[in-house]
Amino acid sequence: MNTNKSNNYLNIQKIPSDKNRKDWAATLYKIAMAGFKNESPWETQHFYHTLEAENVVVFTASINEHSKEKTIGFLIASIALSEVDIYMIVVDEDYKQGHIAYQLFEQLIEYCRKREVETLYLEVRVSNVPAIGLYKKIGFEEIALRKAYYSKPIEDAIVMQLNI
Repeated sequence: MNTNKSNNYLNIQKIPSDKNRKDWAATLYKIAMAGFKNESPWETQHFYHTLEAENVVVFTASINEHSKEKTIGFLIASIALSEVDIYMIVVDEDYKQGHIAYQLFEQLIEYCRKREVETLYLEVRVSNVPAIGLYKKIGFEEIALRKAYYSKPIEDAIVMQLNI
């Protein structure tokens, strides 16, 4: 998928499982640090081990900036039979207004439909109002509350579900 925004072409793609995991883990960590304001919920090693799992799918968003490809966002999810658990979605802070997260979700949903996945789940901080709004726009519904789910700082999580 390519879109033109300010002369930058957005490319959303699935990372092939045979790609260099060490490099991708470092790239994903860097984006998470930028997207979560220097507070990545995972260390590089966590990304690396997650990328090793057979049931994990990663979609990345990149742009061509000054004739060089720059990865600016990603979505990591785990597929188990007819269900998907979205581990993380993050977009570099400088690109958050470009509807990139929405486009990452579109690609994941299309991928899931082809594999007869029925339900997607995710957790989101109760204070993350912009993300909650995006998820509701996509069609997610709030189904539960997990007390003290997040650390740094400790915060409740809303569990959301999307039936596709």
